[in-house]
Amino acid sequence: MHMEDILSLNSEDMEKLSFNELVKKIEEIKDYFHQNDVDIELALKLYGKAVELLAIARAKLINFKKEKEEIDEKYKEYLEKLEREENEEEENLF
Repeated sequence: MHMEDILSLNSEDMEKLSFNELVKKIEEIKDYFHQNDVDIELALKLYGKAVELLAIARAKLINFKKEKEEIDEKYKEYLEKLEREENEEEENLF
């Protein structure tokens, strides 16, 4: 993707991107900065866009963490339920 394409992304477009797509765009901006012939005006705009992309990526990571914690909690509840059922079965045997 060319830098102009990245700059044309609006907030709604960026929100629709997957985490991996966001990282890819950030990497493309980083690669641009490692070139010898960097246009300072374009670089400043790209820096601003990179900050936006990073903020959205960070928000997605926070959501992933919350989702994982919810899954972990459900799994913990499931294990506790199994343990209670096993204990009840053992008590009924005696």
